[in-house]
This record gives sequence, C-alpha cells and structure tokens, in this order.
Amino acid sequence: MAVAMITMRVSLRPPVRNSFLMLFASLLASCSPGPFNGSIKCQDFDSIPITPSSSQVSHTVFETPGTIIAIHGSGHARLHNGKSAPAIKVEQSVTLPAYADRATVFLNGWRLSYLGGDQHVLVLGSLITKIRTTLDDTTGEKKLVWNALALLRDDDGEEGYNWNYDFTVLAWNAGSVAADVDQGNANNQFCAPDGTILDNLYHGINVGTSSALSSFFSFIKDTFFETDKAVAALPRGFAFWWGGDHHLLQMAYNLDHSEIFVDTRKYSIRDGSINAVPPGASVAASGFVSWNTNIIFKDNDTRRDYAFGEVVSAMGGSDVGVIQPPFSILPSESAWFCGTQDSPPVRTEEFVIENVPFEYAIPMLTGWDLEYLCNDQHVKEIGIWIDNWSYQPPAGGAGGILRYTLGSVLRDDDNNPDYGHSHKVTVLGLRPMLGSTRTGG
Repeated sequence: MAVAMITMRVSLRPPVRNSFLMLFASLLASCSPGPFNGSIKCQDFDSIPITPSSSQVSHTVFETPGTIIAIHGSGHARLHNGKSAPAIKVEQSVTLPAYADRATVFLNGWRLSYLGGDQHVLVLGSLITKIRTTLDDTTGEKKLVWNALALLRDDDGEEGYNWNYDFTVLAWNAGSVAADVDQGNANNQFCAPDGTILDNLYHGINVGTSSALSSFFSFIKDTFFETDKAVAALPRGFAFWWGGDHHLLQMAYNLDHSEIFVDTRKYSIRDGSINAVPPGASVAASGFVSWNTNIIFKDNDTRRDYAFGEVVSAMGGSDVGVIQPPFSILPSESAWFCGTQDSPPVRTEEFVIENVPFEYAIPMLTGWDLEYLCNDQHVKEIGIWIDNWSYQPPAGGAGGILRYTLGSVLRDDDNNPDYGHSHKVTVLGLRPMLGSTRTGG
C-alpha cells in the first residue's frame, strides 16, 4: 500500500504554536524564515481533543444486498472559542453490512463560519483522515470509523466557528465488485513504527511566483492497481495557509484528471518532492496513478506566498471507471465586476448527468471556485457541498441518470457584494455498461 510520509521545513509565529497547527505546519509549510523540521507525528494528531459532534445524519442512497451500499451524510461541530481547542476534530462512523469487506469514505463538501462577526483568514481547511474498520465486541457490528478535522482562524485565533461537512461512504463485497481502495494505511495501521502518520498526504507551496495559481503533481503506487485501466482519485480534504491573515478575494481547488501514468517529473509527496521512476523513464499502469491539483488562494494583490495540503485516496479494479469533466480555474483580479446585489444566505442548485455508462455511479466534488465579485472582503461564512444525490441505473437501453444538489455560500457580515462560483463533479463508476455519455445541468 502507498505510504506518504512528509517532512517539511516550516516556521510558526508565536500566536499559532499549538499541536494542530504544528500538524498543519508539517503538512503545509510556512513561507516565513526560521525552519521547523519534523514529520507529521501521530502524537501531534492524537493530542488534538475530540470536539463533541453537534449532529451526524446519514441515509442510504442505494444498496444491492450482498454486493454494495452507498451512504451519504453530514456532520456538524462547533468550537465556541478559538483558543479553547487547537481545532475541530470529530470521530464519526457508520455501520456497515456484514457482506462488506471493503469500504471507504471521502469528502463531498464543507462549510465554515465564524461565530460573531466576520474576520480575516489565516488558515482554512477541512479533511477526513484516520479511516479504519472496527468490530464491536458486544454486537458484532462492523463499522467504518474516521476522524474529520477543520480549522478556520485569523491571526489572533480568538473567534469560535461552526463547521459542517458532507461525506459519502461506499462499501462493497470484493467478490462481487472488483475494486479495492488505497487510503494510505494498511490493516488499520495509522502510525508507522517511528510514530509518523501513514496517510496519503500531499503538500505544496506557492513562494516567489508570479501568480496566485499553483499546480502540483502527486501519485500513489499500489500493486493492486497494476492491471487496471482506470484508477480514481477520491478527494478527502484540503488546507490553505497564508503567512499572515488577510481579506479573501478568491479560493479555488481542482483535483484534476487522474491517470495510470508517471514520468520523471517531480511529484509532491514525502520530503517535498520525489521522482516516481528513474530519469528518462515514463511508465503506464504498473500500479501507479497520478494526478494534478490546481489551487488559488488570494486577496486583491496579484499573489501572496501561501501553502497548501490535501489528502487523497485511490480506488481501482476491473469494475472501476471514471468520468472526469474538464474544469479550469484562473486567478481573478479585484473589481473585475461590481454589482449591488447582496449575497444569498445559501445558494442551492440542481444538476443532472445523463446517460451514465455504469451500473453504479457516485458523484465526487473534486473542483470548486469561490470568489467575491467586486473585491476582497472579510469572511463570515464560506463553503460548497453536495447536499444530496441519487442514481437511477441504466435500463431499457438508456444510460443511468445521476442527480445531485449543490449548495454554496461566501459572504461577509453585510452580505455584499455577491459572489461567483463554479464546480466540478467527477463521476466514480462501478461495473461499466455502456460506452458513451452526455452531460447536462
């Protein structure tokens, strides 16, 4: 199984020296001088206290008993005071059917809001990690368990905040669906013998460039994927971090096209970057899946130094397919459009993808762009998420129909100006049935 152990050089100013930011610092890397050297240690992660979850709701989207089940849900937690705990950390789970011997969970949306008034932004993130299965000694029930983390703060870190996140769980019987998943840890082992976290963690920094747009290449290698024609990259979360807090104009993320290919370029993994194969080589299949992540984090200035991190799983097998729509993000400059319309509390939209060529299909929110329409502002609330989804499988010679509801929000205290947004949904398909697709929204 793939293991991504990251050692980063970072600097933390005194107001942000706590265990969670040390964890993020190791993942992300600060842009100011004065290095901190260290891997992401399990003890740092475990020292973050569990935040009581205000709620968790979930429902079964579809199930073929004995074969597969898809569950969509959401969690909510609140940190009443930003200094009462280093971050929001919740532990959540769903009960799995007895037939399921494979399972995964990925992030399908997020929403963060300051308690009280709007604020600057220093760091912002939502992610799912420490995925494992457990067996209840009393009831014999099998569960998929994970930790979810979130942070929203400015320089002083005093303000509390609310966090909602949406997740999708997929569980199946490997004898009925030819698929497996690499979540960065094997046999429920989250820690390496040296205490380093085992997870598919990736990082990058935008320092000294001419653009707020950054692009990072990453990969996973797993022997299970060696004969696969397609391997899907599953989004599990992200984090953005400036060297100091600022207004926000635009924040965007694109987990771009995944492919069973690597070459001699540098990939963002482990100690900053590594080569996946020897110089001069390019390799298709062979257990590799690579992807490109594009991100933007900016205020009215053309650019500022920032750091970024993400967590990704990979899913492959002869029954796995992927539909990856084209999607691009570009930095916006201030005052490209100014209107008087207020920002809505939440914007909700319905989308349909028709003629899907799989017996089972699951939407994954792999790209989004949120930006104020006039110029940079404080942030009161920000987020984008798949609120609900359904799938009607192919029948009568026609392809399947995938429907989903998208919610989004970006606003300051006075809800003005309005915001613009776009998004990308990658379709994770299982059991290919047809050969063509068309999309509509």
